[in-house]
Amino acid sequence: MNSFKAFALSSVLVASAFVAPKALADGNCTNQYGATVECPPNRIVVNKTVKHPTSGVFFENLTSRDTAYAPGAEVEYDVAVTNTSNDNFPIVTVIDVFPGVVTFVAGPGRYETSGNKLTYEISNLGAGQTVHNRVVVKLNDKFTNDLTCEIVNTVTATGPGGQSDQDTASLCVATKVMGVTTLPVAGFEDYAYMLPFLALAVIGFGILAKGYIRP
Repeated sequence: MNSFKAFALSSVLVASAFVAPKALADGNCTNQYGATVECPPNRIVVNKTVKHPTSGVFFENLTSRDTAYAPGAEVEYDVAVTNTSNDNFPIVTVIDVFPGVVTFVAGPGRYETSGNKLTYEISNLGAGQTVHNRVVVKLNDKFTNDLTCEIVNTVTATGPGGQSDQDTASLCVATKVMGVTTLPVAGFEDYAYMLPFLALAVIGFGILAKGYIRP
């Protein structure tokens, strides 16, 4: 029985290692299932979200079930870096790598065209503190598919001693409005409701015609 308990406990510890919590604005963390958990000690946590193109709300990811961006549109991201430890972090380095279908528009730090990435530092990130930065990119205006998803933006935050965390945010681009693109061919039943109006029109023209005939 004792060996079974030891095995069960070790299984829980191993499983928890793969459920990397993400920090929220209040300093708490969430696991991959969305549950609020205690942040691990001596850790730096980065959380990247993308702005919805119509609602303006920031989401972890935008999928094919969400409203897609149009080619050439600007996309805004929020990068939240949290110090979940009890110590002050003098310098935290953030590297934001953009996919090839976007170009950098605005954000803090230094942008490198060669790697299509943005690098900036956060100074004196206090214990339990969260710092937000906004980054804006522009989508290319040439997409061949009607709907292109999994456009992934990756950010990495590295603190003292090399401890780091990474997060991604993805979105979709649509070249046209999804759904019905052609109207169905109309049948007789589609025009049946117009017959009474057509009959009145014929009668009206007949009356007008008689008015112009001299006796």
